[in-house]
Amino acid sequence: MSIKDTIASAGRNLHTVIITAREDDGSIETREAEPYSYRTTAGTEKFFCYDVAKGGTRNFHVHKIISVEETQNSFASRWEVEV
Repeated sequence: MSIKDTIASAGRNLHTVIITAREDDGSIETREAEPYSYRTTAGTEKFFCYDVAKGGTRNFHVHKIISVEETQNSFASRWEVEV
């Protein structure tokens, strides 16, 4: 299953995802997040989510996402889930 397929499945099921991605500074971060949408800005596709631990929205460059795993942790949608 591709990264986007995993995110779409989690969105349909209202499950969080464990996302591992390369940050702009080159470090690698892993976070649990609620999946919401994709947007393209300046020619770069970004994935928008709600970071459970930090309690706020985050976005990731799709091409910098290393892996995504759907959890069994449910969430109540804060916004429309568009993934």
